[in-house]
Amino acid sequence: MKGAVKRLFCLLLALALTGALPALAAGVYYMPDVTAEMSEADYWASLYEGAREVILTPEEIQAFNRDTAQREGTMVMDLRTAQETFDGVERNESVRASAASDAEYYLGWTYGGDGVAADQDYFDPMIENCVDPEATREMTVRYAIAAERTLMRVFPAPDPILDDPADPDFDYQALNAVRVNEPLLLYTTSADGRYYLARTRDCSGWVPAEDVAVCADKQQWLSAWDLPSEKLLVVYGNKVYTDASNSAPETARRMLSQGTALELVTDLEPGQLVGNRSPYHNYVVWLPVRREDGSFEKQMALIPETAKVSVGYLPLTMANIAMVALSDLGDAYGWGGMLDVEDCSGMIRTVYSCFGLTIGRNSTWQERMNIEKLDMSYMSREEKCLVLDELPLGTALCFSGHEMMYLGKADGKYYVVSTVSSIVSPETGKGLRTRDVMINTLDVMRGSGKTWLGALSEAFMPCYGKLEGKSYDWPGTQWYHDGVAYCLESGALPGLDIDDTFGIGRDVGRDELVHALWVLDGAPVPEGEDETGAEAAWAAERDFLPDDTGAPVTCGQALDALRGLARSQGLSPAEISGGGLIPDGSIKREQLAMLLLGYGGLSETPPAPEGPPPA
Repeated sequence: MKGAVKRLFCLLLALALTGALPALAAGVYYMPDVTAEMSEADYWASLYEGAREVILTPEEIQAFNRDTAQREGTMVMDLRTAQETFDGVERNESVRASAASDAEYYLGWTYGGDGVAADQDYFDPMIENCVDPEATREMTVRYAIAAERTLMRVFPAPDPILDDPADPDFDYQALNAVRVNEPLLLYTTSADGRYYLARTRDCSGWVPAEDVAVCADKQQWLSAWDLPSEKLLVVYGNKVYTDASNSAPETARRMLSQGTALELVTDLEPGQLVGNRSPYHNYVVWLPVRREDGSFEKQMALIPETAKVSVGYLPLTMANIAMVALSDLGDAYGWGGMLDVEDCSGMIRTVYSCFGLTIGRNSTWQERMNIEKLDMSYMSREEKCLVLDELPLGTALCFSGHEMMYLGKADGKYYVVSTVSSIVSPETGKGLRTRDVMINTLDVMRGSGKTWLGALSEAFMPCYGKLEGKSYDWPGTQWYHDGVAYCLESGALPGLDIDDTFGIGRDVGRDELVHALWVLDGAPVPEGEDETGAEAAWAAERDFLPDDTGAPVTCGQALDALRGLARSQGLSPAEISGGGLIPDGSIKREQLAMLLLGYGGLSETPPAPEGPPPA
């Protein structure tokens, strides 16, 4: 029996080493090329010089938050300066119209909790529940504090909106997570009285009334959260729980998720008990409590000194960013903050909140902050790698449908951490529901066949605020960037594989030049030809193209061909310049890309295209 067990173990080990099974160390499964030591922040911090240097001071963070709240499109709001009255009737009308539009979006592809298709009859009660029957023309904003970690919802209803009736863990009702002690502005109330239309610092939607406590006035509201950093206890670990207690049930078993900030109690009397206990080896905090009438009060609670918490916001360093982000490893994925966890953009937002930063709820809103950013939409794979080589830890990387945090480069591979809903399994090649916070390389495949690296469309650093007197080591684009981007977008010189490897430094062949000029000419289909032979037929009628010798196209031949195309289009060939290109030298793909960009933008007076330094 022992021999059989040993043989089985050896077989499993062999499968793991060959990639047939996920990597396994000390009983924990990892993605390919991920090791146990990579789960430690020090591993990644050691790759960066200055990883423990402060990026922004607390004062600079406050200035950055103010700028973000004033910048259009971030959806971040300084709640302290919000208008204190509003037109409730008008708000009813706009909210009902918005709800009807939301319902229309979900029709035809979603299901209710019973597995039946969510039709108009399913959504109509939710829409009608948005209307506050007691709304008046002039109403006063109410101030509230989240007493429980709760969800902001699309509609004021518990009914789910599922894209798969067999998958209740992905509910499109969820909009945003609201942490304990987070401030809210309350506007109207749902018709059934069970939900408030609320605004947090970065989102708006419906929150369950039972999860929030309404303050007596603005001053009481501000006193719960608008405090100096040194008077706050900030949760930077994945989750912290208060202990069970029969004597203090209101504060017992409270879940405090990452980013929660609570007021510290620092003036206990000698021998004073907290919830029937002494406070030794504990932090004492004020926890918000919702009374039976829905009003706010605060009660003292204990947080053990072993918890992953900080007195004040953490210093903003790359090492600390890694520490906070990696605290979430193995957690579930939660669309819109459901399941007491975060989705991909929510994770980025939450990690940075531990440093006192207020950033947008989703990647689109985050990108609109006044920060360092790069458009990678039509960037070649080669240039993406050059950019990644220079990016700081903590950079947000995006492609359509996903946002991740960059960790760094190890053994020639690029690593990110994020909460992931699904991937193409590296073991089976099939779609895999991951629903996991995990580390992986950018070699992971998407359903489209592209790798994550190939799909990258944007990079931005959420904490690199463009403040007066601040500068950062942020990568720029390569000299050929605009030309390559033009060619990838137009198809004049397409990428050489599905991930848009462009072939930087590669000689251009005649077929590539012909295709590029054909595209610049509008990709015409000569009369009597079908589309499949259109390009060859077009080329046969042009006498300005180089002969098909099989040799690389020279810079002189490429320029002559472009000038010939210019004459055929009624443009002046004298306007086309090769810059520093050597006429007899073979033209490289990136050099031709820059020529094509200049030609593609020609009007009456075409600019001379930029080129590389002379070879």
